[in-house]
Amino acid sequence: MPAPPPPLPPLRWVELTPDFRCNQRCIGCFAVDDHGASMTPAELAQALAQGRRDGADALWIGGGEPTLRRDLFSIAREARRVGYRTVRVQTNAMMFSYPEYTKRAVEAGVTELAVAIKGATAATHDRLVRTQGAFAHLLEAVALARQAGLGLSGDVLCYRSNLHELPQLVVDFRARGLTEFRLWTLSATVSSDADAAAEVPSLEAMAAALEATLAAVPDEARPGIVALHLPRCLVPAPHRDHTFDARAFAMRIVNPGGHAFRLEESPMEGGHYGASCAGCAARVSCAGVRAEVLAREGERALRPLDR
Repeated sequence: MPAPPPPLPPLRWVELTPDFRCNQRCIGCFAVDDHGASMTPAELAQALAQGRRDGADALWIGGGEPTLRRDLFSIAREARRVGYRTVRVQTNAMMFSYPEYTKRAVEAGVTELAVAIKGATAATHDRLVRTQGAFAHLLEAVALARQAGLGLSGDVLCYRSNLHELPQLVVDFRARGLTEFRLWTLSATVSSDADAAAEVPSLEAMAAALEATLAAVPDEARPGIVALHLPRCLVPAPHRDHTFDARAFAMRIVNPGGHAFRLEESPMEGGHYGASCAGCAARVSCAGVRAEVLAREGERALRPLDR
């Protein structure tokens, strides 16, 4: 029997998903499908207030694409009014490529952008988001956000066909002012997109891409790079801190309809283990893998660590 997990840390983040609409059509994203659910102003205000009562001081506004919400700035203003110190917008950055929009976001209280990046080049990025000119908008948005003093980080969705670009992507966008990079692993189970299955990278490929990316940056830049959905057992010991610990992130996600859950409870974060995992030295702190990973790769993908 594995040891029980440590107690949950105090809540730090609340992520709001006001709705799932988007103005891009990324391969494998469930927002490509038609999701009509939407959070009302009352639901948003209640989630913000409850988060503060539970100790959260950082807000993450996601989606879908939150800039399609006409009330985005109102959400930011209310968050700052009730005491959130950090207001991060996770965005494809299309709207933030317009100077007036970025100016209004800062005035409303937005403090950070987490920009979605799909490639180091326009050819790769635009192909994966299926939106011509998207990369040019992204670069302009990053420049405007940096000038405005917004914090900048990158959410990089990893596909089989963009893994080779990850080192250059991190080097280039770090030079443009991004300080953190979260390397997400594509899932083929959350979308009806027929092109997604062929683009899902293996765990072994993700581990290799993480190592190549860490090798491409100076030592002082490495703490800002973390791989999500990658078990610690696949990463060399010196770099295991670059795997994501959903429990430690201390986030509650609130979706339309009042559906709220801790990040580590999401099936996208793992939750599944092989029989050999029971004896692994990292078992107590490991989130496991997605069910689809075990179905696709089996236990051969896992390398339990000696105690």
